[in-house]
Amino acid sequence: MARYRVGNRYLSQEEFDAEQDWKWMVGLFLVGAVITGYLIHLYVVNPAWHDAIRFIVTVTPSIAAGYLLARFRAFIIALLGLAVALLVISVVISILIKMV
Repeated sequence: MARYRVGNRYLSQEEFDAEQDWKWMVGLFLVGAVITGYLIHLYVVNPAWHDAIRFIVTVTPSIAAGYLLARFRAFIIALLGLAVALLVISVVISILIKMV
């Protein structure tokens, strides 16, 4: 049985996987919420609007986008893995083409 050291704790495989899943979920939520909030504030929000309306119009879609990214984290992780694999394959192919 594999044991992983995280800080002062030793975790089993299931505990380690749960912790990694939690980190992906929080990270994707924060990235999605911040980027969405910035883009909405930049392109949608009118500075003449009341402060409460600007806050609601910015925060509500940001939380929704962050939630969706966190909810589909397994699919996003798979897509990132596929992107890295395709990058490695393309680099290997380009090196082989240059050698020939």
